[in-house]
Amino acid sequence: MATKNYLDALEIIISKRYSRKMYNIGGYQEAAVCIQSEANGWTVYNGERGNRYAEVKCDTVLKACMEFFRKFTHRAEDIASMENELIAILGNKVA
Repeated sequence: MATKNYLDALEIIISKRYSRKMYNIGGYQEAAVCIQSEANGWTVYNGERGNRYAEVKCDTVLKACMEFFRKFTHRAEDIASMENELIAILGNKVA
């Protein structure tokens, strides 16, 4: 499945729950949770004062999306809800 499908689905899910100021999909943003492609996979991190904190390296875009959800909440119910929504959106794109 195309990376764009994952990132589009991620945008749909996160934008319903959080302000656009709180995240960036594709690169660095100040005071935000960020996800971006790297040479050898994906990185999810917190952008703050020009730096990248609490970086998590992922080898697939799917793993990076799941980690992106975890950066916003530690509530298992919220994480499961976002993960299920991601799977449903991606399933509809395949069907």
